[in-house]
Amino acid sequence: MLQWMAWTTPVAIAFIGVALMITGMTIWGHLRPPHRRKGFLGVVTDRGDRVYISILAFAVVMVISFGIEGSNALYFALGAATFSGVILKWG
Repeated sequence: MLQWMAWTTPVAIAFIGVALMITGMTIWGHLRPPHRRKGFLGVVTDRGDRVYISILAFAVVMVISFGIEGSNALYFALGAATFSGVILKWG
C-alpha cells in the first residue's frame, strides 16, 4: 500500500513530525481556543494559520536551497528554520 513512495528514515520522521504537530495543534485548540491577531505579515491570523504559513515558507526556502551547491545550503536551511520560527512567534 505504501510502495508508491521511497520511504527513507528522514522522510518518515518528517511525516510523523507533521502528523504529531497537527494532532497537538488540534488538542491545543480544543483546550485553549486561539486568538486572532495582526502580526508583521499584515494579515489577521491565529496560531494555526501561522503554522501553515511557516511550513510553506520553510518548504519554499528549502526547495530553493536544493539548487545551491557547497556549504551555503546549510546556511539556507538555518535561515529557513529561523524565518519559520519568526513567523510562528510574531507573524
